[in-house]
Amino acid sequence: MAPMGIRLSPLGVAVFCLLGLGVLYHLYSGFLAGRFSLFGLGGELGGGAAGPAAVADAGTVDLREMLAVSVLAAVRGGDEVRRVRESNVLHEKSKGKTREGAEDKMTSGDVLSNRKMFYLLKTAFPSVQINTEEHVDANDKEVILWDHKIPEDILKEITTPKEVPAESVTVWIDPLDATQEYTEDLRKYVTTMVCVAVNGKPVLGVIHKPFSEYTGMKYARAFKS
Repeated sequence: MAPMGIRLSPLGVAVFCLLGLGVLYHLYSGFLAGRFSLFGLGGELGGGAAGPAAVADAGTVDLREMLAVSVLAAVRGGDEVRRVRESNVLHEKSKGKTREGAEDKMTSGDVLSNRKMFYLLKTAFPSVQINTEEHVDANDKEVILWDHKIPEDILKEITTPKEVPAESVTVWIDPLDATQEYTEDLRKYVTTMVCVAVNGKPVLGVIHKPFSEYTGMKYARAFKS
């Protein structure tokens, strides 16, 4: 279920239903429990312990690092969403019709948020499959570096590295959920989101509200010490 006051697009519903179903399943099996945590977002996410100077092994992914980068990606994407909305130059256009017959809109906020989120995650984890709602232009590639700092919030909860094979990881991003509301300046409904699955089972989720600077994360307790 989406947090109160947030309306999700079909992709958003799918991502968080997937996450929710996985959590419910593993709660009953005694494997997972969900937890939400808030981040103070007064600038760059940092102040945590530094990770390795580079990704240690392209064949594996540390899920603590994946969570840290997912949070940062959602925030960076949200920065673009907020900047475009405040400029009031949205370059709004239609991608076609939804299944309900409504206009499926896209704006510069969608495009620029998608670019930041996709390339931050792809630069940090080049071997991981990343799926996004928006088109990725291979000719508009951007290298966005991560400083390899894991926030203290994550380190306190997940105290040791949790490595999994890179090929087992799939990431979904929604760079701007509630585009229709975004064009109508209904800011409280707008979010950016990241969901991460391992072997098809959702293990990490991040939702960020750019205009209130709220960020929530949900993760599998199995990856917590």
